[in-house]
Amino acid sequence: MQRGNAGRSPLLNVILSGDSSLALNIPKMMLRGEPPVFKNRFLNNCVIFKYPNFEVPTNETGLEGMYDSDTEEAEFYKPVETAIYIPNDHRDLAAGGSAIYLRQRDFDALMNEIFGIKVDADLDELYNDIQMLRIIDEVPSLDPYLLRTELSDSGYKMPETAFQTTEQEDRKIRRRIESKIEPILNRAIQDAGGDTNISLAQKQRFLKVLWNPDLPEAEIFIKSFGIERSQTGAIFTAWKGITFYQIQFEGIAGSLRKVFNYLKGRNLVPLDQRLYSGTDIELLNAKVAKLYSRLRDAVDKCRNIFAAYDEAYTCFVEKNDARQFKHFLMSAHQNYWVLGFSIIACKNAFERIRKYTPLDKPLSLRFDTILKMLDEVSIIFGRGDGKQGIDNHLEWT
Repeated sequence: MQRGNAGRSPLLNVILSGDSSLALNIPKMMLRGEPPVFKNRFLNNCVIFKYPNFEVPTNETGLEGMYDSDTEEAEFYKPVETAIYIPNDHRDLAAGGSAIYLRQRDFDALMNEIFGIKVDADLDELYNDIQMLRIIDEVPSLDPYLLRTELSDSGYKMPETAFQTTEQEDRKIRRRIESKIEPILNRAIQDAGGDTNISLAQKQRFLKVLWNPDLPEAEIFIKSFGIERSQTGAIFTAWKGITFYQIQFEGIAGSLRKVFNYLKGRNLVPLDQRLYSGTDIELLNAKVAKLYSRLRDAVDKCRNIFAAYDEAYTCFVEKNDARQFKHFLMSAHQNYWVLGFSIIACKNAFERIRKYTPLDKPLSLRFDTILKMLDEVSIIFGRGDGKQGIDNHLEWT
């Protein structure tokens, strides 16, 4: 580790070195000569990050959903917060700073106080930084594919270099999603009384509904699945997102096995164990056990959602029984966010441990190094070990 990192917040360490699903490091991008992301120059000195948090909803403690009396719709609790890290010096992000969260009650006042941005100002929506932040907050993770899709669908553009993926990679992911979803669309067309022998051109028009639910062809799916027109966009976004996360989960399965093996192995016995008391070692082992349990819980959440998806998928496509799939679509939004939390946590847990030791042939580490690593990995799972005092305005030094 670099000198001077010893006293740094575990959460700050994760933000500054997490993968692209967790943090959008704008100062780092601009140091590479890339164009700014936001119109406000002070916002371009910040890092946008996602902070998983299952344990304490931003709105009300203990509530998993809020009912909005104005819209008469349930606003489901999102287990991932979007935040802005505001460094004291954007040329030295590790020197500390503060953070504000998009869903905290005094967000509007803080944006005006810190950045001089009036949230209710009448600005050109195409370039409105607040609107862009709100859109980013509607995505569970900052995965370049999801971020690019959500922003472009809403008419916003960010520098291509901000996404760390090429359009060719995006098209590859899109084809994977379409190949998974196409049989469902075919069945929905048949279920709605459509022609079973549709042409390739017609099929492509129906697939476009996934990316633009306002197309007339969306009526087929609204009728087939019995969903409200107002829900179509959110449901299709979540459905695509779940499929995207399933592809990602398949890709990290091998890495997760290495993490579990490491957390169960003898390499977590400190090199300098003799210098510490039995109580110290017991506390360290308890941290390891807790982290193992939290990681296992995140993986199990993913597997359970994907198992329900696959079962509903099979029932509809192979048995022409749409009931389970309709039920799955109704809970797609919640599942999308749970998967966003879980995949962020799983991917970054692997990456953080790998910064300390290779996982193919793990190294033995000193007690304080193991403790630091455990604190950094644990903070990824929310407000547990390595806990920061998270108030409306979080100070890091």
